[in-house]
Amino acid sequence: MAETVSKALADFTKKFQRFSKSSEPQDAVKVESPLKPLQDQINEREDERASMLRRQMQEYIAPLTSDIEEDEENLTQAYKLFCLLLDAHNAEGDSKTHLKDFSLTSPLCKKVEYTSVPGHFPYLRLWFLIMNPDAMYVPEISAGVGNGAGTGASPDFVLTFIEKDLWQPSLFEKEVMQVIE
Repeated sequence: MAETVSKALADFTKKFQRFSKSSEPQDAVKVESPLKPLQDQINEREDERASMLRRQMQEYIAPLTSDIEEDEENLTQAYKLFCLLLDAHNAEGDSKTHLKDFSLTSPLCKKVEYTSVPGHFPYLRLWFLIMNPDAMYVPEISAGVGNGAGTGASPDFVLTFIEKDLWQPSLFEKEVMQVIE
């Protein structure tokens, strides 16, 4: 019986050596998933979208038109005015006499491309944050209170600024930020 076990072990060792000596890789069976064309199509669309988002953001980072440059200047000017109001409020205001509302009107608030959803304001906001990394406040355009909002009339829009720590980027803005990193 010991002989049979020894012989079986020797046979196994010979076969194992034959497999381990073979340095040529065996051709693996390649099976293409029926979902591969669909995945390729999804990847292509995602690449196209990322390219489009990069292009649109690039229009704000390096504007080719005076309209965008003017919008950027208007936003920068509004931020400076907001900071002046905030400084005056902090210096002179008290619990009895203070500024209640820091909303500003700006040419930006009259442009459909910034007041409509989806619009281009996220690009302008992200441009602002890129160019002003130390800014303590983030711009926001919203419908003004009591001036057409909720009446069926077209509301007037106002420009406000919220604390950077409280600002939550939208999913769209997160997507743009991810693409431009």
